[in-house]
Amino acid sequence: MNRFIVMIAIALFCVAVSARAQTSIKPASIYDQDGITVVSPNQLGWILIKTDKSETVFEKRDESGIFNASVKIIRTKTFETEKERLTGWEALKQEEFSKLKQDHLHFNYTRFKGAVCLRYDAIFPLEKTSSNKFAHLNVKGYVLPLSNAKDSAVQLEFSNYSNTRGMTEDLYSLSEEFFEKLTFPKWQ
Repeated sequence: MNRFIVMIAIALFCVAVSARAQTSIKPASIYDQDGITVVSPNQLGWILIKTDKSETVFEKRDESGIFNASVKIIRTKTFETEKERLTGWEALKQEEFSKLKQDHLHFNYTRFKGAVCLRYDAIFPLEKTSSNKFAHLNVKGYVLPLSNAKDSAVQLEFSNYSNTRGMTEDLYSLSEEFFEKLTFPKWQ
């Protein structure tokens, strides 16, 4: 019986490794997410985790960290004014981040891709354990209006788990390139 369980475990492991290898992508691969053009990070080693109408997620793992880049449609409430929308989005992100110990969290109201949006960056210290070898979660992103839905928004996010507090210059440049290469339908 034990041999049978071991054989099943090995088979499942091989299937998981095979499935992960099948999602490897070329740098700067293009994906359509319901009218939003998403370009994967322009660097070797990234894999496609998910792509559908509501979300596109890329990941890279190496000895220096775990890196994620994503574009996600999020549900929000309908806001009457731009100011209400921005403060509502900020409250939404603050609630999401409140589950983590905060070192740094900063919000900016700015323009990106022709739309008024919320920009955020954050650093969260992590406790190193046997299952987590990284000391920080570094996050930066944007929340933008979705042109065809009043009760939804587009969240762009780039994050990494690493032992570095904050993003390195190379990672910062890669994240900016990821954000800049996105294209959206015309804003209404």
